[in-house]
Amino acid sequence: MASCLPTVPRVTFTVIEPISLVAGFLGAVSDPAWFVAQQVPQKLVPAAAVAENSIVLAWQLGNLYLLMALVGLFVLNSTSEVKVVRGYLWALWLGDIGHVAFSCYGLGKERMMNPSGWNVMAWGNIVFTGNELGTESLLVLEPSAEG
Repeated sequence: MASCLPTVPRVTFTVIEPISLVAGFLGAVSDPAWFVAQQVPQKLVPAAAVAENSIVLAWQLGNLYLLMALVGLFVLNSTSEVKVVRGYLWALWLGDIGHVAFSCYGLGKERMMNPSGWNVMAWGNIVFTGNELGTESLLVLEPSAEG
C-alpha cells in the first residue's frame, strides 16, 4: 500500500494529486471552452472562438485526468510492493517533466518570464505540478535499497 511512502509524499499522491486531477477533469468537461482558452494567458478569448476540435480535445484530456486519478488511487492503495510504487512514481515523474516543459513552451519565453501575467491555469500547470515534480524527484532519484 501507499504506507511504504513517507507521510508527506503519501498525502501528496493519495489525497492532493487525486483531488487536483478530479478538479482538472471537472474544469475540462464542464466548461471545455474556458479550459481551452485558459491554457495560455490572454487578454480575452470569447468562448465562441474555440473550435469544436479543441472542445473534443479538452473532453479527452479531462477524461485522462480522471483516469490518472483513478489509476493512482488504485495502484497506491492496492499494492504493498515497493517496486510497483516506485515504478508508478517514475511514470509520474517523467509525465510531470513533460507537463511542465510543454506548459512553459506553450507560454513562450516572454510570458514564461512574466509570472505576474500568468493566470490560474498557468500557475497550476507550472508551479503546482513543479512542486509535485520536486516531491517525486526526492523519491525516484534517491538511491534504492533494492539495487
